[in-house]
Formats: sequence, structure tokens, C-alpha cells
Amino acid sequence: MTKDEIVRQEIVEKAQVLFQQFGLKKTTMDEIAFACGKAKSTLYHYFKSKEEVFDAVLKLEVTNLRKSVKSSVDEVKTLQEKLMTYFVVFHKGVVNKLNLYRTLKLEINGRVTNLSLLHRSLDISPIKKFIDFEADYLARIMNDSYDAGELTKIEKEDIPFFSEILVAAFLGVMSYNIETDALKNKEKLHKTATLFIKQIFS
Repeated sequence: MTKDEIVRQEIVEKAQVLFQQFGLKKTTMDEIAFACGKAKSTLYHYFKSKEEVFDAVLKLEVTNLRKSVKSSVDEVKTLQEKLMTYFVVFHKGVVNKLNLYRTLKLEINGRVTNLSLLHRSLDISPIKKFIDFEADYLARIMNDSYDAGELTKIEKEDIPFFSEILVAAFLGVMSYNIETDALKNKEKLHKTATLFIKQIFS
């Protein structure tokens, strides 16, 4: 890594802790600079605003979450096990970073103003990119299952569309759970996953 890449990574990692603890609105660039042991002018050399730092933190969180999900999914064999694992590990990852995801939800809903991330989200391209990525991942899992003769209820040409619907359903459940704090109930989370996946794929 170059020196600039190392400094940028350090800023993001320190900001990650502050955003997780205090949220976007209550975290300042001064606090991020202090946590990094750097002058605020140094932060502005790498990031134009606090919102841009937050955007970089979210990208890091999503990348780490995806790595965790893939690692866990790769450990199981059947389609139902893989989708159950995807559902549960993804949701548990959100629990650990709940404040960040709640902040993002506030931005997208327009309850936080003057944010670069909100302005970019007006064309929903970041959300669409996220859904497309997850849908492609689930489609690969289902295509492998189809080729192995395990998935028989869905035609192969319908898998891409069905994977999009599945991601939308997962995100809908996750959004509900965030609002009701149901994510913290591990028993309910596993029961939801079991009912959801088995009803579709049994």
C-alpha cells in the first residue's frame, strides 16, 4: 500500500468506530481527526466532507460483511443450508453495525439533509448496485444447485429474476427487524429464516 492509501485506511477505520458509537449526525471531522491523531486539514486532503468519510465506512462495512457471508455459505452444502446461512449471517452482521445501518436509512428516507450520500441516492444507483450484487451472488448459488439437479422448481432462465425477488424479500425482512429490534432475538431470527426458506424451497 502507498502512504496515501495507509493514511486513508486509518481515517476510515477510526471513523468507523465513531460512526458506530455516535452515528453520523453527532460525529464531527474534529473528532475523527483527533481519533487519528492528525490535523483536520489532513482529513480534508483525503475526503471532501464527513459524509464522504461515512460513505467510505459503509463501503468497508459492506465489503467485510460480504466476506463473512461468503465464508459461512461456502461451509455448507445444500441450497437450503446456503440460503439459510446467507439470511442469518447477513442479518447478524447488521446487528453488529446497527447504528450505521439506521443512519443510512435516515439518509435515504430524507430525514437527514444536505448529505452527499443522500443526493447520490436520489437516483437509487447505490441501492440498485447493492441489490444487483447480492442478486448475482444468490443467482450463482441457485445456478449451481440447478446444475447439480437439486433445484427443480424453478426454470434456469427464471433464476436471475427470482434472485432479485429473493434479495428484495430478505431486505424487507431485515428492514422490519431493524425497526422492531427483532434482529436481537436470535431464536426469532432462526425461526424466520427456517420458515421463509423452507416454504419456498422445500
